[in-house]
Amino acid sequence: MEKIKEVKAIKYKNKEFKEVNEKIIKDENINLQINHLPPRKFSTYPENLEDFVIGYLLGEGLINKIDDIKKIEKNGKNINIRIKLTEIYKEGGCILSDCGGGWRSEIKKITPVKSNLKINAIDILKNMERLKKEAPIWKQTGGTHVAQIIYKDKYIIREDVSRHVAVDKVIGAATRKSYDLSKSYITYSGRMPSDMVIKIIRVGIPILISNAAPSNSGYEIAEKGNVTMIGFVRGNRFNIYTNPNRINLN
Repeated sequence: MEKIKEVKAIKYKNKEFKEVNEKIIKDENINLQINHLPPRKFSTYPENLEDFVIGYLLGEGLINKIDDIKKIEKNGKNINIRIKLTEIYKEGGCILSDCGGGWRSEIKKITPVKSNLKINAIDILKNMERLKKEAPIWKQTGGTHVAQIIYKDKYIIREDVSRHVAVDKVIGAATRKSYDLSKSYITYSGRMPSDMVIKIIRVGIPILISNAAPSNSGYEIAEKGNVTMIGFVRGNRFNIYTNPNRINLN
């Protein structure tokens, strides 16, 4: 599938209107059918879908490890998945971030992240710059979110129209490459609400970095889940909201 198409638009600039050709990203809906669970629909573009599926299953707590996946089979816009479900789902079939009661009722079920990872301020700024430079679809269209996972001197970058799917993709890709997630961290474009932070906690990633802001729900669960939350990375500045012990402040 071609990722980009050109469309006609009218641009307003300096008090003038002008007809132009603009590039936009092509997205489509895909459906996940996971065992007996209700089908799940996602707006995405169909690239790195196996990474997405693996990251999604881990981030939702549906599996504990990649070996719990028995089958991933793509048929058009449908992806059929067979997994060994974790114990908490065998009866209710409820995906945690979608369960009744919302994120507050699920905090007690989440194990805080344990990690001795420490990073430097300069690395935060450099990695956010790289996030922008190595995002070809975003640079052409402005229509994607971008996520990056960093492990030692390695990194993986993925794009998607959904910030959640972009993060799922880097988690899945890192898992396939055997990154130690407890010694990895994520930078991405987009807000930091509770459902994003819960995903990070479940897979054991200790640091979440964004160019945008946290929400109160994200802030509270980051504190309780022992995640270091960093936002508003712009130019040479950023804010550390929770658990600053993982950032070298000297």
